[in-house]
Amino acid sequence: MDKAWLGMESPTNLMIINCVMLFDHMVDLPSLYNICRRRLVEPHARFRQRIVESPAGAGRLFWEEDPLFDVRAHIRRIALPAPGNTSALQCLLGELMTDGFEHSRPLWRIYLIEFEAGGCAIFCRTHHAIADGIALVRVLLSLTDERADAAQPAPAPQPEHAGPLSQTWRRFTDLTQTAAALTQQATHLLQRSIENPAYARQLVETTGVLTAASAAILAKLLLIPPDRPSPLKGKLGALKRVVWSAPLSLEQIKATGYRHGATVNDIVVAMVAGALRRYLQQRGDPVDAGVLRVMAPVNLRPQGQEPGLGNQFSLVYLALPVSLVDPIERLLAVKERMTVLKHSPEPLITYQVLNVLGMLPGELARRFVELFASKATAVLTNVPGPRQPRYLAGQPIRRLLYWVPQSGQIGMGVSIISYAGEVTVGVMVDEKLAPDAELLVEGLEEELAALSGDS
Repeated sequence: MDKAWLGMESPTNLMIINCVMLFDHMVDLPSLYNICRRRLVEPHARFRQRIVESPAGAGRLFWEEDPLFDVRAHIRRIALPAPGNTSALQCLLGELMTDGFEHSRPLWRIYLIEFEAGGCAIFCRTHHAIADGIALVRVLLSLTDERADAAQPAPAPQPEHAGPLSQTWRRFTDLTQTAAALTQQATHLLQRSIENPAYARQLVETTGVLTAASAAILAKLLLIPPDRPSPLKGKLGALKRVVWSAPLSLEQIKATGYRHGATVNDIVVAMVAGALRRYLQQRGDPVDAGVLRVMAPVNLRPQGQEPGLGNQFSLVYLALPVSLVDPIERLLAVKERMTVLKHSPEPLITYQVLNVLGMLPGELARRFVELFASKATAVLTNVPGPRQPRYLAGQPIRRLLYWVPQSGQIGMGVSIISYAGEVTVGVMVDEKLAPDAELLVEGLEEELAALSGDS
C-alpha cells in the first residue's frame, strides 16, 4: 500500500498530506525542535528514514535510516507576506503545497509561519507513503498536550539499528515470499481487466484468487463510467488554491443529525453536496445533469485500535446528489448511499487492489490509477479531531485544518475535520479549474441552516 501511494504521485498531484495548526501567539522555535525530536522522530523510525531502490532500476523500494538526518533540516521558519491575513496565508500554503520531496531525505517537513499580528501557523507536510490521514493526524496530535503547563516527556530510547547483513537477509526473505508470484499474477489480472473490464467477472475461474462476490465487485468498479463533465474536471495546472470554511458548530450538526436520524458524517457530506450544487450553478453548470462522484477513504483499522503508521484504509466511490433541489432530499440520498457502503465488502476489495497496485510496473500502475481516478471529480474525507482544546509548547491551538491529496487527474480534495466543538471543511483545488475557490465553502453555513430548519 505504501508503495502504491508513492507511485501515484505526479507533477500536478503530489501524494502529500497537509495539516495546519493555527495559534494566536508565536510558538518558540527551539521548543518545536525539541518536541519534534522527542515525540515524532525518536518514537517513529519512518521520520528518520528515506526511500532507497535496491538494486537500482529493479523497482524494489526499502526504508533505510538517513545517515545525515537532523530534525532541524526538516523544520523551517518563514514569515507570512503582507498583509499577513487569512488570504495571504491561504496563498502561501497553496504555493508550498506544490513543492515535492526529495527521496534522498525523509519525506516530511514542518513550517513555522509567523503572522504580523504575533500569531503563527504550524504547517506539517507528510508523504502518504509514510501513513494515511487518520494515522498522521494522530501522530501530529501526539506533539500536543491537554494542558498549557504539561511537562515534556523524556526522550524515547533510540531503536537498535539492524546491521547491513540482517537488513539484506530481511529484504531477501520478504521478497522471496511475496514479490515474484504476486507481481506476475497481479500484472496479468489488472492488465487484462483494464483492456477488457468484463474479464473481471471471470476471475474466479481463471485465477482462483478471488471469490465470486469479489470478482463481481471488481467488475462493477471497472465498469463504472468516467464522472460527468463539470467545471471541476479538466486538465490540471501547476498551482493549487487552498481555502477553508468558517467554523461550524459540531453541537448544531449533531442536533441536526439527531432530528433526521443521521450521523454527523451524513450531515456534513450533505452540506458539502449542497455547497457544490451552489458553486456549480454559479459557474453555469447544468446541475440537473446528474450526480458528482467522489472518492471517499474508509478506515479499515479495528474499532478501538490505536492508528500506527502505514496505510490501513481503502477507497470507495460515493455519488453526491447535487442534482436534487431540496436539502432534506439530498441528506436522505447521502444517508442511504453511505449506509449501503458501510455494509458492502467493496472497501476490502479495493484495499486488495491497492496492494496489488504497489507491485505493478510503473506504466501499468499509471494506467490503472488514471482509469480509477477518471471515475471521480474529487476526494472527500472526514477525520475526527480532539474534542477538547490542545496545546503545543504551551500555546493553545485555535484551529486545526488539513487537506487530502488527489491522484490521477482529480483536481479537488475536500477534507473535513472536527476540533474542540467545531467542524472545518478545507478545500484544495487546482487553480485552473477553480480560480474562485473561496466560493466552494461559502454555502456551507447556509446548508447547515437549511438542514437545521433555521432558514
